[in-house]
Amino acid sequence: MELSPYTQFTPYLSHSTFCCKFDSNHFIDSDFSSYQIFSPLQLQKAVTKRKAEYLAGRFCAKKVLNALGIFSFDILSGNDRAPIWPDKVIGSITHTQGIAMAMAMASQRTDIAGIGIDIEQLMSAKQERELQEQILHPNDYPQFRLFAEQVSHPLTIIFSAKESIFKALYASVKQFFGFEAATLIAFNEQQLQFKITQALSPQVPKDTYLTVFYQCDKNIVLTECEFKNS
Repeated sequence: MELSPYTQFTPYLSHSTFCCKFDSNHFIDSDFSSYQIFSPLQLQKAVTKRKAEYLAGRFCAKKVLNALGIFSFDILSGNDRAPIWPDKVIGSITHTQGIAMAMAMASQRTDIAGIGIDIEQLMSAKQERELQEQILHPNDYPQFRLFAEQVSHPLTIIFSAKESIFKALYASVKQFFGFEAATLIAFNEQQLQFKITQALSPQVPKDTYLTVFYQCDKNIVLTECEFKNS
């Protein structure tokens, strides 16, 4: 399976980033050794698509670590399936059908506690209608209706934004939380503003404000979130 750079996105956050495209139909198990990516035991019984996505995501992560001067480090997964980055590195990995991306930074900047990125395929109009109640907080609706007048796939973008928020906050929360924990309060052509609706941890109290950058390319959306210590 060929992993080639995907350059249609220019991330808004200025951290080390690498994005690649791939075709999981061309994946073979020896691709892990070809790209010098560790294949964990729990992945051996996974379907081909899952293996290909994992390989592509870890390949991107390897590229961003190399850019930070870190070599020969295998990013394993914790019991919660979250990637385990090297000490003093904050990062995030995402993948969707045929596209993977990783972003990371060395954590000398003590004000940044987490990074979250997410790539999603744009939902169909039918999916956008049917999934609103699962993704939106009741307080999302006033801004969501306005946002829907500005973009063609508002629910996909908000879904992706909430996924990025989850990833950015997870290291500070250390537990799973639902989409209802963040509500949309404002937006413009590049950013979504969210407010946390409940206390998630001492580091993430109720009424924490977060900015998520978003951009679309053809049939996919990229969102990016950076959580800073207050």
